[in-house]
Amino acid sequence: MAQDSVDLSCDYQFWMQKLSVWGQASTLETQQDTCLHLAQFQEFLRKMYEALKEMDSNTVFERFPTIDQLLAKACWNPFILAYDESQKILIWCLCCLINKEPQNSRQSKLNSWIQTEASPLPGSKACWPSD
Repeated sequence: MAQDSVDLSCDYQFWMQKLSVWGQASTLETQQDTCLHLAQFQEFLRKMYEALKEMDSNTVFERFPTIDQLLAKACWNPFILAYDESQKILIWCLCCLINKEPQNSRQSKLNSWIQTEASPLPGSKACWPSD
């Protein structure tokens, strides 16, 4: 289990860098690189979701302080959103960040941001309790 944690942290840094590069360039080369790595990124998202669903939001941000940035970059990438089950897994990850009873303004702002980012995505309503 400890090795899985180390691997996820290394993968996290790798994908954060990739998403930054993909978001800053719209060249054919960047698009090809994105497409080349979509299956691997989806697998990373799946592993991330498996880890996130076992943590409370405070633990998530202790372990992955920039998780909101990583997921936002993924939300804004049309290649990721269009690939296989990536959009669904991305929504699951976002749902894990929601704090049902926010204790401070950061948590409230994050909840609001997630609702704003996820609301256009199909299936995102599952994150929010029914009114």
